[in-house]
Amino acid sequence: MKRVRKSAARPPDLPLNDKAVNSPTQQLRRILLVRNDRIGDLVLTLPAFEAVRRHWPQAHVAALVSPYAGPLLAGSRAVNELLVDDEAESPWQLGGRLRKMRFDAALVFNTNSRNCLAVWRARIRQRVCWAYKPAGYLLGNRRVEVHRSHPPIHEAEFALAFVRRLGATADLASLSPRLALDATTCQRVAGRIQQELGRNGPLFGIHPGNKNSAYNWPAEHYTQLVSRLAEYGRVMITGSPAESPLLESIRGQLTNTTRSRVGFYTNFQLLELAAALSVQTVLTVSSTGPMHMAGILGTPVVALFSPHPAHAPEKWAPLGSGHTLLVAPLKAGEDPRIPRDQGTATMARISVEQVLEANLKYARQALAVAAASKHGPTNSRPEAA
Repeated sequence: MKRVRKSAARPPDLPLNDKAVNSPTQQLRRILLVRNDRIGDLVLTLPAFEAVRRHWPQAHVAALVSPYAGPLLAGSRAVNELLVDDEAESPWQLGGRLRKMRFDAALVFNTNSRNCLAVWRARIRQRVCWAYKPAGYLLGNRRVEVHRSHPPIHEAEFALAFVRRLGATADLASLSPRLALDATTCQRVAGRIQQELGRNGPLFGIHPGNKNSAYNWPAEHYTQLVSRLAEYGRVMITGSPAESPLLESIRGQLTNTTRSRVGFYTNFQLLELAAALSVQTVLTVSSTGPMHMAGILGTPVVALFSPHPAHAPEKWAPLGSGHTLLVAPLKAGEDPRIPRDQGTATMARISVEQVLEANLKYARQALAVAAASKHGPTNSRPEAA
């Protein structure tokens, strides 16, 4: 990202030396957290949400979220209020809506022009924005001067830099955010899985789509993996309604015997998907939202990554420990900035055998955990390594 020079012009009614920059932040009463983009981005910002709550326990904390990712914050103890973004609103309309709420500070984790203009229009005195976006430099007055790619910084650490810039101390290792799942939803989803796939054996999760958030494994590799995993346990394949054609193509290549041990699910609501991920023995997935959901739920992940610097696990690895991160290898002298039209072919270098063995490792660990507890269910997950 090209850095904006400090001599860049500012809006005429925004003072160059905003007194709010030097104002104390310990007594903030109303704080706005702006994370109105993708599911994975929101999940990786949850440690920052928890850090805000810890540092300002008495403050009213609101989160501006996208309609599709926002449900993940239902029941969150870090947030008092959810504000659902309407993309049809102009920055001036959004700013007018926020102005009525009289926030003292805004952390604009999703630093884009619309969001920066909105919090400025809302006359929020403390505006924490990323310095290396033009709008963030011009309209923020507490700028986060952290490079994201050189060297790469994990998205969760990047979000915590915003919290620190507002005056809080925040250490990722001391934060352990969790998704609050409704017991009724969990019971309903677990019952459906047991009815369709039974109760016996490991439950291997596979989420083959990623909405082009990063380069992905070939569909035929996912199909081969499904066939192999079905020899060892139950297989649960999830996707959005838009990904139904992908799942149907996988189904069409399976034998009748294999299909009896495989379930396909494209109609879960977001929290139902979270409930399903929470009971899986292990999830195989590329770099996308469900990968991050599984990580924060404590489900082991076999994550498939591209070597492209923008997709690197150094930036996008799931939270938690004990995961297996497989990165497609580069050829000697090959530029890691793989063009998009070569992305799938590059990801194919991760072999089905590699992914299969990683899954079976977690299945063996889960069986060992179940054996250690005489009454433990056979689909128990292993403890995080």
